[in-house]
Amino acid sequence: MAAGEPEGFIIARCAADEAEILTVAVAGAARGRGHGRLLLDASLAELVRRRIRKVFLEVEAGNQAALRLYSSAGFERIGTRRGYYRQPDGSRRDAVTMALDLGNRVLAPVLDA
Repeated sequence: MAAGEPEGFIIARCAADEAEILTVAVAGAARGRGHGRLLLDASLAELVRRRIRKVFLEVEAGNQAALRLYSSAGFERIGTRRGYYRQPDGSRRDAVTMALDLGNRVLAPVLDA
């Protein structure tokens, strides 16, 4: 990637005191270097700042890297959506639904660089 190009992004939406992470994307060349963790941590910090108490997401059941990332951030599995993701060959894969309670988290101080 060229200098200054984004390594990835997160899209989330908020309603009242809940949020849903819709997409986490990291450029192929940047995968496996901690960018997903940095993005997730920054996003969760912003959600805490916005007084969000609970965060939800879903991930394909076979996406072990994402499941490890979310579990290590404190997300817990709350359900399964059977056959949720349709594949190009017509088969279907399950989605794992996860949630994280942010209610007891406090804002981390912002440090000037």
